[in-house]
Amino acid sequence: MHKNIYYSWASNFYRLFIGQGLASIISETVNYSLLFYLTSISKPATILSISEIISLLPIALFAPFAGVMADRVSKKKILIFSDTISLIVTLLLFLQAINSHNNLTIDLILISNLLRSTTISIQNPTIQSAVPELVPDDKLLKINGQYSSLQALNQFFPPILGGILYGLLSVDYILLLSGLANVIGICAVIITCFPRNEVNNANQRGFHLLFELKQGLHSIIQVTGLNRVIIYKAFSVAIIVPSTALYPLMTSEHFHGSLKFDAPLVEVSIALGMALSGLCMGNLNNLSHRLTPAGIGVLGIGLSLFISGILPGNHYGFIIFIIINFIAGLCIPWIDAPAQTLLQDKIEHKNLGKVISFYLMMIGLAGPAGLSLSSVISKFMSTAEIFIGSGILLILMLLVALFDRKLRSI
Repeated sequence: MHKNIYYSWASNFYRLFIGQGLASIISETVNYSLLFYLTSISKPATILSISEIISLLPIALFAPFAGVMADRVSKKKILIFSDTISLIVTLLLFLQAINSHNNLTIDLILISNLLRSTTISIQNPTIQSAVPELVPDDKLLKINGQYSSLQALNQFFPPILGGILYGLLSVDYILLLSGLANVIGICAVIITCFPRNEVNNANQRGFHLLFELKQGLHSIIQVTGLNRVIIYKAFSVAIIVPSTALYPLMTSEHFHGSLKFDAPLVEVSIALGMALSGLCMGNLNNLSHRLTPAGIGVLGIGLSLFISGILPGNHYGFIIFIIINFIAGLCIPWIDAPAQTLLQDKIEHKNLGKVISFYLMMIGLAGPAGLSLSSVISKFMSTAEIFIGSGILLILMLLVALFDRKLRSI
C-alpha cells in the first residue's frame, strides 16, 4: 500500500524533475556556447557584464508577476506557455543564423538571451510553488536537497559542455539544441499531473499585482519567525555572493594560480560538494529543529571563508583552498533546502506562488547589493581580507540568529 502511494507521487513528480532538469542543463550549455561566441566577436569584459545583468534583471522584474500568476492560473499552462515562447525565440534566432551564415549580431543574441532569461524567471517560482502540491510533506526536504544537487550539476556541466559544443558545432546547430531543451521541458510538463488551483476571492476581484504581493507578504508575517528566515537568508546571500565572485581573483592574486586551469578547479570542487550534499538532505528530516542544518551550513561556509583568507599564498595553500571549497559546497544545500522547505510547508498552497516570488526577489536583489558594497570595500581591502571579513560576518550573523527567539520558535 505504502509502496504504491510512494510510486504514484514519485513517478509523477520525477517526470517533471528529470525532464525540466535535463532541459535546464541543455539550455545552460547553449547559453555558455553563445557566451563563448559573443566573447570571440567582442570585448569579453563588456559582454560578461551585460550577460550577468541580463541573467539577474528578470528575477527582480518578473518573478513577482510569475508567482502571482502561479496562484491564479494553471501551473501546467504557465510552464508550457513559457517554454513555447522560449522555443519560438530560439527558432527565430536559428532562422536568422541560417540566413546570415552564422553571423549573428551581438544585440540580437543579447535580446534573445534576455527573453529566454525572462521565461526562466517565470518558470522557477512556478515550479517551486508546485512542489508541495506534487510531493508529500515529509519528503519536501529530500526533494529540495535534490533540487540543490540539480543546481550544482547546472554549474558543473554547462561551462565544460558549452566550450566543447562551441568548438564542434556552428551557431545554428547549437540553437537547435536549445530548441530541443524547450521541447523536452514541454513534454515533461504535459505528462505530469498537476492539481487544479483553488479558485479564491482574488480571482473574482481581478488582477492587482501590488495587492497580491501585499497578500503574500501578509502570509509571511502571519507565520511567526518566517520573515526572519527570509531576512537572514538574504543577508547570508549578500555576504556570500561577493566572495564567490572573487574566486578567480583569489586564485590568481593570492595563490598566484592560473585563471585558465586553476580557477575552474575551485568551481568544480564547490559544485561536487553541492551535488553530493543535496542527495543526502533527506536524512536530516528527524533533527530536533528544522533550521539546524541551515545553522551548520552558515557556520561551515563562514569558517571556510575565514580559513581561505588566512591560507599561505602558495601551491600548498591553493590545494587546501580547493578542499575547503568542497566543504563549503557541501554546506550550501544545508542553507538553501531547509529555508525552501519551510516556505513550502508553512504557507497555504493558494498563496505559495506569491511568497516564493517575494523570497526569490529578495534573494535576487541581495546578491547585486552585496556585490556593489564589496566593489567599494575592495578599494581598501585585499581579496584575502574580504574573505576573512565575510567569514566573520557570517559567524556573527549566526550568533545573532541563535539568540533570536522568533527564529527558534518556528
